[in-house]
Amino acid sequence: MASNNPGKSLVSTNEDQDTLFNSVIGSIQSASKLNKQHIEPELERPKSFLKLLDAEHFNWRNEDFRKVFGMRFKVKVPHIDQLNIIAYPAAEKNVPIFIFFCMLTKRKCIAHLNVNLPFRDDAYLEQHVKPLQYILQDYAPFDSTDRYPEWMKKYRNDSTIYGLFPRERYEDIARCAERYAEAYMHQVAAADRETDPAKLQQLKAFQDGFIDDIRTQDKAQGMISKMIGKQTAHRIFYEVTT
Repeated sequence: MASNNPGKSLVSTNEDQDTLFNSVIGSIQSASKLNKQHIEPELERPKSFLKLLDAEHFNWRNEDFRKVFGMRFKVKVPHIDQLNIIAYPAAEKNVPIFIFFCMLTKRKCIAHLNVNLPFRDDAYLEQHVKPLQYILQDYAPFDSTDRYPEWMKKYRNDSTIYGLFPRERYEDIARCAERYAEAYMHQVAAADRETDPAKLQQLKAFQDGFIDDIRTQDKAQGMISKMIGKQTAHRIFYEVTT
């Protein structure tokens, strides 16, 4: 399982999800160390029916982030190796929410890499999306026929990676995630504390709305509940993920 105090390390080509997880978290704490937060044991390492699941959840925070959520999730049958990272900015930090999800099966890689934008004006897009588009230019297009979930469409932008890809694209996705995290943290470091009351209210409303979407729209909660029980899954989504 991933370390409780992950450091910076570039992912190798051996499809090591722990290394990738630690690398991205390492970038997120590059400017200010993340402080691990307590999670109830039954939520941190939930037990599954038939012991098919090995799951571990993490919460961190620092002056830049209200919460950084991390998850490592492995299933024996069928083979699944999954990571999930969400960085929720602090109330006065005017930057997007950072999201990275990557699931490996025997033949496929399912990925979602994004920055959820609280503002959509040209200047904000230039500041937060354009640098990620430059990174994307270094890779073959991440084309996918997967339908973007309806509830997630409002968060999509020109730097979003989402879909089901051949396993061979894992290395590109991993490197993109590392580079996105590095670029994102440059933006976090450069961002001044927001003082405008109207913008502060919009930032709060945006983050509250995204939290509500994860709790009520994300189908993963139902899937996980089949392995660990409905009540435990509900508590994870309400107390740990968000």
